[in-house]
Amino acid sequence: MAIKPVHIDVIFTPLTPDQDADRRKVFSDEEYFPRFGDEFEDVAQELIDLSVRLLRLLPDPSLGPDERLERLARIVPASQMITAHRRTARSKLYQLRRRLGELVPDPELDSRGRLDWLVERLETLVPEEGLRPIERLERIGDFRSTDVGISTRRYQ
Repeated sequence: MAIKPVHIDVIFTPLTPDQDADRRKVFSDEEYFPRFGDEFEDVAQELIDLSVRLLRLLPDPSLGPDERLERLARIVPASQMITAHRRTARSKLYQLRRRLGELVPDPELDSRGRLDWLVERLETLVPEEGLRPIERLERIGDFRSTDVGISTRRYQ
């Protein structure tokens, strides 16, 4: 039996912010926050412990914790390989280059120079002495919009 073509007309006009003034808030702010059984400190400590153990087991610096676990998962034959955790070094590098190019579009800089630029900018924004980069980033917070259009500043 042949599949017949289907014709679909889609008309969509997104609302502009001024047209979206009567949006209803049907849930309280508290309902948007998931309730977790684990304390944040316990979660952070377990993540650190697992990440460090995986790093010691598989010390390849090009791998993240998920990729290290995926390497170990091959000894469970019924497990399914999650390919997002099995990328090649080349695909990781190309993705890093692309993102660095988006963040620092200076054609005079290579990837290392773009990363240096970001670090220098971070040190300029948070000039306090003796802080590690992660501490500087925590001082700034993250108020950017997300790739799905949601602003994290609403929840911070």
